[in-house]
Amino acid sequence: MENTHSEVSSHQRNPFLAIVFIILFAIAGMFVGNFVGLIVILPFFDFSIAQTMAFLADPMSDASGRVPLLLVQGVSGLFTFIIAPILYLRIFEKKGLGQFATIPEPLGIALLLTVAVWFSFMFLNTPIIEWNMNIDFPDFFEAFARGLEDELKDITEFLTSFENIGQLLLGLIIIAIIPGIGEELIFRGLIQQKFYGVTKNAHAAIWLTGLLFGVIHFQFYGMIPRMFLGVLFGYLYWWSGSLLLAILAHFLTNGFTLIMVYLYQQDIIKFNIDGTSEIPLSTVLMSGVLFGLMFYYFFKLVKHRETHG
Repeated sequence: MENTHSEVSSHQRNPFLAIVFIILFAIAGMFVGNFVGLIVILPFFDFSIAQTMAFLADPMSDASGRVPLLLVQGVSGLFTFIIAPILYLRIFEKKGLGQFATIPEPLGIALLLTVAVWFSFMFLNTPIIEWNMNIDFPDFFEAFARGLEDELKDITEFLTSFENIGQLLLGLIIIAIIPGIGEELIFRGLIQQKFYGVTKNAHAAIWLTGLLFGVIHFQFYGMIPRMFLGVLFGYLYWWSGSLLLAILAHFLTNGFTLIMVYLYQQDIIKFNIDGTSEIPLSTVLMSGVLFGLMFYYFFKLVKHRETHG
């Protein structure tokens, strides 16, 4: 996140323009990824374009469409969140990914504290999730927001109704690993850096990026807790100087949910993580205390940058 003036092009000196280009590259990557994904799943439909397009028009009509749909989503995510930002970095900033591969020090403590911070935050965020799910939007927006939420919920439930370990592993790659790496690369690695260039304030950059992270998923009944997750990832990155810790926390968020859903579906556990069971206030308060302590020790013990930009 550090640049010398001699290395900074006129494009890089305009952070707003850089953010626009990052988003445009991601959108272009999404379109290319969807096209490539279409090609990837052709063997599932005897290389028939007509059958493949018919499937994409109604992918949830048959459980056999789960794997092809996961593959399309995975390829689209790969192009949108990983290939697109890599191309942006190469073309506009003449850089690779090495700047994001900093190993936090001390590594063992950094990893343990990241897991502890993430785990305690999950409980602390639960009341916010519950509140956001029941928020009342204005009538003119309610139908749109609820319709979009229900549609995304149906797709998510279809994709995560895994029938075997193989589908679970595929789901972990596509829903946890690719977004964990790619979304952190775009939001924390690139956009947060550009917001810092605009505001010259780390906290403002982190919160603005978190807000964008919450909004851009277009799930308005989960926007606020997702924003707070983005803020958490932002601080993990900013204080440690390592994107790897933000990626770890992001992966844990998605991966843990997928595994818990699968175990519930297989009747191995009785707790439904997708349910609306209210967490006891005492648990929330204890989680808040634990989160505060772990966050404090993370800041104190994990080597963090003195300068950013």
